[in-house]
Amino acid sequence: MLNYSHALQLNSIPYKVGALARAGFKSMSIRLYCGWPRLPQGEPVQGGTMGKSVLIIGAGIAGLAAGSYLQRNGFTTHIFDQHTLPGGLCTAWERQGYRFDGCIHWLMGSSPRSNMHHIWRELGAGELNYLEWDIFTVIKLSDGDRFTVYTDPDRFEAELSRLAGPDDSPLIKSIAAAIRNMSRFDLPAAWDKLTLPEAARILFALPGALPIFGTWMKLPIASLLARIASPKLREALSGLYSGDMGDFPVAGLFMMLGFMSKKSCGYPLGGSSAFARSIEKKYLSLGGSISYGFRVDRILVENGKAVGIAGEKGELRGDLVISAADAHDTVERLLGGRYRSPGLDKAFASFRRFPSLLLLGLGLKGDFSSYPHSYSFPLKQPLVLEGGELTLLGMGIRFFSFDPGAAPAGKTAAMVMISTTNDSWWTELRARDRSAYDAAKEESKRRIIAALDSELPGIASAVEYSDLSTPATLIRYTNNWHGSYEGWLPTIKTMGAKLPRTLDGLAGFYMLGQWLNPGGGLPPCGIDGRRLAKRLCQAEGRSFRADA
Repeated sequence: MLNYSHALQLNSIPYKVGALARAGFKSMSIRLYCGWPRLPQGEPVQGGTMGKSVLIIGAGIAGLAAGSYLQRNGFTTHIFDQHTLPGGLCTAWERQGYRFDGCIHWLMGSSPRSNMHHIWRELGAGELNYLEWDIFTVIKLSDGDRFTVYTDPDRFEAELSRLAGPDDSPLIKSIAAAIRNMSRFDLPAAWDKLTLPEAARILFALPGALPIFGTWMKLPIASLLARIASPKLREALSGLYSGDMGDFPVAGLFMMLGFMSKKSCGYPLGGSSAFARSIEKKYLSLGGSISYGFRVDRILVENGKAVGIAGEKGELRGDLVISAADAHDTVERLLGGRYRSPGLDKAFASFRRFPSLLLLGLGLKGDFSSYPHSYSFPLKQPLVLEGGELTLLGMGIRFFSFDPGAAPAGKTAAMVMISTTNDSWWTELRARDRSAYDAAKEESKRRIIAALDSELPGIASAVEYSDLSTPATLIRYTNNWHGSYEGWLPTIKTMGAKLPRTLDGLAGFYMLGQWLNPGGGLPPCGIDGRRLAKRLCQAEGRSFRADA
């Protein structure tokens, strides 16, 4: 018999059974298969008195959110993930006492000052301690001066004015005014939780916010930079959005800084792993079940309806199937390209993706709290990586001195995040020659650390541990298309685009997550899970319950 609270420890990796018994598994015979129990072939997840059974692919924030809301509304859910940890792309990993965080820099809705906080609270992450930023980042300019991005609009306006000439004064005032207006406004995610005073405040602030969703939403970053007369100010602002972000709507910057200004766009202490674990904990407490280490290879379809999932470790059947995994992988691999949607096909063919990442975690001896927590700078010499395929002229680093759990006492965890579109260089090298792949990682670490040391002398000698994640790593753990870390790049054409959650000709199947929301990020994942649960409740003729 399986006890609801037990977890089977196989090869030191938890297989969480949660409430398998509630889902119909009154008993289970276990046999080892590569260190994991093989699930019963064709075993149905029984709804029983709990209502319809739902199989969810992906234990990222979207999958956990959907499962959490469905569990509290009478559905029986079971989540499958090929990784051994919750969170998907919202991830961090621990090495030799250091925690290296690959996701959250800031989170909209981190405090009750934003309606989005209701969703994080419902999902279990609202009670975390959040650090709200006074300074977002510091950017070193080519002349050695430093541009400080303050989250207070008055200080930010003064900093912009310091770098600019008189010709830019009207534009700077417009930028600061837009951030102030956004700080007074809100983006309701949980409309049913709006109180009358909150709704009144939103309506009162709406006239000031309208230009943000009109004029500024249609203006790309590149066009804003072109309006700036001062070369120094232009360089400073371009440091916020480099690379392929020229078509990013200016409104996105104002939203972020506006939410930071009202102290609801912070960092959860404990990082991405604490955030994901808190949502996982809430889901499991509601009776949900998770099978980690289970790679789904097929979505089972019979008579035009999704009826289950299959993987190397077995098959499970249910009334509904939800994919909270990579959209491209879902359509092309899990469904074999047999079911499509014109909207998604257009996105696959023409939308630009966020790049992949090289993530270098550094364990540093000593206290680096005197350094900016986020710092970027031009390189004295170009940094060439990936066999000459990638050349960097600048670099950034994050010091996690602000999070006491990120490193042993008296030491500091740091992260370098480098964007790359050369995912195939890494995946093909790893497949062809593992030794050469490992050597390339070591050489990349050496070059990156040397470049850091040229800007921050002594940092190389402070490194006592380093760990490099490549696009091949990201793909191996998440199956994300080309190792993209956040789905579709938001542009003035794609921001807010509505992509379909269903596929033509396939019943009983839904998709959700950041691949269905250009711009990506964590809030759309939480919102998507909530909305899908509400939609399924409506289809069942039952009232939606947001609170557990």
